[in-house]
Amino acid sequence: MTPLYLIDDGSELPPSNHALNDPDGLIAVSESVTANLVWRAYHHGYYPCSPVDEEFTLWWTPSERMVLFPDNLHISKNFKKSLKRIIANESDPNASLQITTNLCFEKVIRSCATAQRSQEFDGNWISEDVIAAYSALHQQGLAHSFETWQDGELIGGLYGVKIGRIFCGESMFSKQSQASRIAFSHAVNFLANQGIMLIDCQQDSDYLRSLGATLIPRSEYELCLQTLSPENVAPTAWPAGRIAYAGQYLRYD
Repeated sequence: MTPLYLIDDGSELPPSNHALNDPDGLIAVSESVTANLVWRAYHHGYYPCSPVDEEFTLWWTPSERMVLFPDNLHISKNFKKSLKRIIANESDPNASLQITTNLCFEKVIRSCATAQRSQEFDGNWISEDVIAAYSALHQQGLAHSFETWQDGELIGGLYGVKIGRIFCGESMFSKQSQASRIAFSHAVNFLANQGIMLIDCQQDSDYLRSLGATLIPRSEYELCLQTLSPENVAPTAWPAGRIAYAGQYLRYD
């Protein structure tokens, strides 16, 4: 029987071939979540996510990983008109709808925590420990947020962690139709222009597939980690403020 590992800040992380087959990819549990543990785990391809009311934090490395290569971002016909209108107004400092990065990281993660979802693994797994850990990574220049604003109100966004040339997306929320999709499309464009070559979306979903994400084997994802995210990589400069769509990576039906 494959053991389930209890990990903490100082423990050695288990090899991925020790992950369970049922449930697929469960590799370890921890009693708490810290910035250091998250950072170390990401470099092994492990991420935290727990069902509602789970006593421990569960860590996963699924046999297939949902990822998005930036130039595969898919813009549907229904979204195309909205996105073009947003892009056309981005030079206006008083535009009613604006997209930013790193303006309110903690507000974004707390909004993700309270977002209503239909899946078992919903935003409620984002505990105070998780918020503190990712906020600490943000303060270190390692975790980042993207925000969609409507008339000064935060209506959507997402957050994640940058490791080398990989961006590990964690969660997103939307208070209005298309708000998270707007943030995501701008984030992908921005990240690509920052040199990001792969966006880790973690879990399969129809929504992510509609955006162009695809499944790759765990072994292929681990190879990407080896080549694109050396463990000693230093945080890079990252602006905080309004961002505009640069034009490339814009594909329609």
